[in-house]
Amino acid sequence: MEKYFLLSWKNGKEPLASAFAPKRSKLAQDLISELNGINKLPFELSLVKVDVGKNGLIESNDLSDLKEIWLDYQPNSLAWPLMSERLKSVIEANLKRNEQIDWIECKVKNGSEERTYFILRFNKILDVLDMQKTMFVQGTDHIIKPVFASSKISAYGIFPKPSSHDLWKITSGLYVSDVLKKAIQKEKLTGIDFEKTTVS
Repeated sequence: MEKYFLLSWKNGKEPLASAFAPKRSKLAQDLISELNGINKLPFELSLVKVDVGKNGLIESNDLSDLKEIWLDYQPNSLAWPLMSERLKSVIEANLKRNEQIDWIECKVKNGSEERTYFILRFNKILDVLDMQKTMFVQGTDHIIKPVFASSKISAYGIFPKPSSHDLWKITSGLYVSDVLKKAIQKEKLTGIDFEKTTVS
C-alpha cells in the first residue's frame, strides 16, 4: 500500500519569515469565495519576521538576521498553501490529472524585492475518506482524525482534507503521495515537513 503524508510548514524554534496579508484584509475563509474565477490575488503579501515571545508572537520588519527568507513553502498569515515556482513545477509534474487544481498567482514583497508565488486551489471536492474509520465530532462533519481510503486516494498525487463550506478549495490540509514527497525531497525544496497519515 502506498504511503501518504500531510504536507506542513517546517516548524523550528527559530524566527522565520512569514508572508502577511495587508492589515485590513478579510479573513482567509471569506476570501476563498471572492477568488472564484480569479487567478491573481488582488493584493500583495509582505514578508515579516515572526518570533515567539513570552506573550505571544513578535512581528518585525527587520529580516536581516534570518538565514533563509524566501522558502519554497512560505508560511503566511492566511495559512494558505503558498508555493514557489519550483514547488509548483514539482507538484504539476507528479499529478495524476484527476486532482482538478489551478493556481492563484501572488506577489510577495520584502522591501524593494518582489517574487511571484502561487496558491494551490482545488476546483472539485474529492472523495478520499474511509467514512467508517474517520473520527468526526459527534453529530457534525468536522473531522477530528481523518483516515483515507487507499482505493480512493490512489487516483491523486495531492489532495485536500475534506471540510465544510469552501474551506477545502484553498487549505493547508494538503496530503501528498510518497512519489510526490520523494520528488520534493530530491529537489531539496525548503520550508517543508512531512507527517505520515493513516490510510486504510
